[in-house]
Amino acid sequence: MLYPWQESLWQNWQQLLEQKRLHHAILLLAVKGSGRDVLARQLVKTVLCQNNETEPCDVCHSCKLFEANSHPDFHVIKPEQEGKQIGVDAVRQCNRWATETSHLNGQRVILIEHADAMGEAGSNAILKTLEEPPQGCQFILTAQSLDSLLPTIVSRCNKWRLPIPAEANVKQWVEHKLMQSINVESIRLNSGAPLSTLAFVESGMNIRHANLIKAFAEFLQPPNIGIYDVTAMCTADGIITLKWLSYFLVDCIKYQQGVSNSFVHNESLVAVQQVATQVSDALLLEQSRKINTLYRQLEQHTGLNIELLVVEWLTGFIQD
Repeated sequence: MLYPWQESLWQNWQQLLEQKRLHHAILLLAVKGSGRDVLARQLVKTVLCQNNETEPCDVCHSCKLFEANSHPDFHVIKPEQEGKQIGVDAVRQCNRWATETSHLNGQRVILIEHADAMGEAGSNAILKTLEEPPQGCQFILTAQSLDSLLPTIVSRCNKWRLPIPAEANVKQWVEHKLMQSINVESIRLNSGAPLSTLAFVESGMNIRHANLIKAFAEFLQPPNIGIYDVTAMCTADGIITLKWLSYFLVDCIKYQQGVSNSFVHNESLVAVQQVATQVSDALLLEQSRKINTLYRQLEQHTGLNIELLVVEWLTGFIQD
């Protein structure tokens, strides 16, 4: 089943399938938490289906093999771990799959998940195949954005962007799933992605976020008590907490500059106002820059002591 916000794009693909005009290399751009894998696999299953052209029949041999994750003409490559590159050997395997004969006398489909993780070597290895794939071979690539994809890969694909649904629609969908109300902060902290927002609230991260912001705002009020409470919260939930604090600081800076909308922390606006009036704009800007640098540092070097580094960063707010 597709998600509601995917239906419009899917209908466009169905028209191309019906007209037999689907490009041999589809690039689906969609943020994490938008269900892009569901949409991509719906296309894969439809292309492989032996009975229908625009939607899977769910009863043919091909559809059953696909559902059992044992379809011989469907191949997937993706990073072995999140944040890692797709190895060049895996990409070269795609080239070999592309030249194979179909086991079911139909289409062959190769799905490259997180294509933006191929890197330069992997991208170069598959360029010629993407440009002129063998007969009956369909490529489907997924990625978050064009920014991290090599232009040479982008130029060989037919690009499709899955829009983020309106904030109100995300709120309605998540609330329907959870049978409870959620705040707008949960949506904005997850870049408007419905599935990420759902998981965020289900796991109680929204409560931990609210507790962190409260403790951080209280720490920033003289005499700056509670530094280790904030640090403990950051350590417990990992480096994502640094992103939360960064977003909060940006809201404080916006408030100082007279911006009256687009706050992430609408429900925490009182805390934003308190900090914005208490801490100078220069210090907020400097600490915002430092926490973003710290986040990237911890993201790249997982063995670093987050507790020590967060304490050092928080100490930068304490005025002599």
